[in-house]
Amino acid sequence: MMPEEWLSEDEINQHFVAMGHSVDLIDDTIADDTEAKKMNGGPQGAKDMVKRNTDHLELQLGKSWAIADNRDKSSYTDAITAGKAYIDS
Repeated sequence: MMPEEWLSEDEINQHFVAMGHSVDLIDDTIADDTEAKKMNGGPQGAKDMVKRNTDHLELQLGKSWAIADNRDKSSYTDAITAGKAYIDS
């Protein structure tokens, strides 16, 4: 595996697409967690799934390629904040 500094533009875009999927998953679960609870074994399973996705976003946003990228990151940071509130509820 190459160091993250060597990621191509396409690879960086793929990471942002995956981060968008995490945002969607977090937002959809917060809006209605019925399905997430069913698919993940109950309320704690849904919270664990949201935690994995908030952790993913935090990890990716700390990478040099994400920091250097000048696209708007507010949807990711908003999802992290909302996801943590859901986990703590």
